[in-house]
Amino acid sequence: MIWQYAGWAILAAVLVVAAICDLRRGTVPNWLTYPAILLGLALGLAEGYAKADLGGVFSDRILGFGLGFGVLFVAYLMGGMGGGDVKLMAAVGAFLGWRDTLDVVFYSFLVAVVMGLVIMVWKGEVWVVARRLLVAVRILSLPTAKLNEAVPANSRVVPFGFAVCLATMWFLTERLAGRSLLDLVGVF
Repeated sequence: MIWQYAGWAILAAVLVVAAICDLRRGTVPNWLTYPAILLGLALGLAEGYAKADLGGVFSDRILGFGLGFGVLFVAYLMGGMGGGDVKLMAAVGAFLGWRDTLDVVFYSFLVAVVMGLVIMVWKGEVWVVARRLLVAVRILSLPTAKLNEAVPANSRVVPFGFAVCLATMWFLTERLAGRSLLDLVGVF
């Protein structure tokens, strides 16, 4: 259990730095993500060795890395995600393993959607975005269409590294508490 808590603490620190970089500069730097991936995998190796289950724990971390990278890489290829975000989610997978990474990916997209809606309302751009969405749907239905043709270059972006940070903290809070965050705040 100490390995898990140490990994979570390191991951939380990495995510806070990533969120700050993403909010300030709009990117998640490689100097942060590459060492985080290696450290997450190394901790998985150490934890597996300590538990005498090297294949189980380490392979879970490798699968988490692959899942985190793979899901966001598809979004990156479509032009909807930056490379730093992809590597950040790969680092999350390297620290958490594949099952927990599935939850964090879902939470991340959920947080990003809420952030996007808040930004639209805050900036008074709900109708502008709705019109752009209708145009994008029409353009993307064409056989040779590309995402960058459908979405204008001046579109607002959601800092996805920040969303990954919030989502992972949400997930870790639920794991530490042993129940849903919504239960903890009394929503449901």
